[in-house]
Formats: sequence, C-alpha cells, structure tokens
Amino acid sequence: MSHISIDAGKLDQRLEVLELKFSGKQWSWQPIRKTRANVTMSTRSNLFSSVGIGARGAELILRQQELTLNHALRWGEQHLFLASILPEGRLHWKVSAAVVAPVTCTAARTEDTVGEAGRPVTGEVMRLTFPGVLTEKYTRYEREADHGETDTGYVLVTPKPIALKTGDLVTIQDGQAPGTYHVTVCHMLDEFKNEYEIAHREDA
Repeated sequence: MSHISIDAGKLDQRLEVLELKFSGKQWSWQPIRKTRANVTMSTRSNLFSSVGIGARGAELILRQQELTLNHALRWGEQHLFLASILPEGRLHWKVSAAVVAPVTCTAARTEDTVGEAGRPVTGEVMRLTFPGVLTEKYTRYEREADHGETDTGYVLVTPKPIALKTGDLVTIQDGQAPGTYHVTVCHMLDEFKNEYEIAHREDA
C-alpha cells in the first residue's frame, strides 16, 4: 500500500458522487453528495468495456468515502465511469475512470402468447428506460451485386441492475448514434456492469 501524503489543497476540483436510482419504470443517475478531488487527464484510453473500444481516461485522487464501481462521478459537464478504486495512502482513494457521454435508452421486450381461437398474440412484457454508454465494436460493409448494406454494431455498457435478453429492442434516444437496435449478445459476468452487443441493419 502506498504511504504518499496528499496535500488537501491539491484536491481542487469539485465533483458530485452519483448513484443509480429507480423511479416508476426509469433508472437514472442522481447526485447523492459533493466531493473534491485532484483530477488528471490520462494520455491513454481507459478500457472500461471488455468488448468495445475504450474512452479517454482520467485519474483522480479523493478522500476515502463510501464509493464503489456501482457509483459514477460528475465533473462539471463530464460523466466519469469508474473503472477501478484503489487505496492511496491511509486516507485517500486513487480512482481510474473513463470520460464518457451517457445516452438515454429505452428497452422493450415482447412475448408470444395464445389468444382467442388459439391464435398467437404478441404482447409487450417489459419497457424500461435507463442510462447507458455506447462504444463502437465494428462496422462491416457488404456488397451484394448492386445492393450494399452497412451492418453497424455497438456495445452498450449499462449499470448492473439493467438486465436485458437477446432479442430485446433498445431505442437510443440521443447521442451520436440514435436509433433502434436489437440485442445480439449479452455479457453479464462482471460484478458491476453489463455489456450488450447491439446491432441494426440499414440500407447504405
């Protein structure tokens, strides 16, 4: 363990600690307290996703407090996705984070049931709004005769309580890639987050 002494005057940046809250059918990040930290932007990408590409990294030093990877931090207008929290001396945390732009997502799930006269009826069984982080996985271009299609795939990183299934539809309402996607692969073994490969096809 490091025994570095941290000058309190160096904790010169104001931040908010965010916690995921549920109300109605919507999850959202809500501030629970203010704190101060020393913030250094990293020259390396932070690989906050195990499936998608990374984002710009930030290193923070702040006083030890109740803080886990289930939380997030807001630094001015920037959202910090927490990737690791380690002791720094006896009184402080060293936090590695990714600077990300959360998007508002709505997930819907349908199931087929048997209706009147034995006919199948498709009904919606789940609709949920939540914050997520979108990162790119791949973009593949296919040419078939004179017809081209782009198959665009992304990775949607969500807080742990967001439990989706393959085939669920996810509508991303804002950000750089709004649209409706379907979940193709679920990665749910991480203790603090879930990752979903999502894709849609559109004519090029």
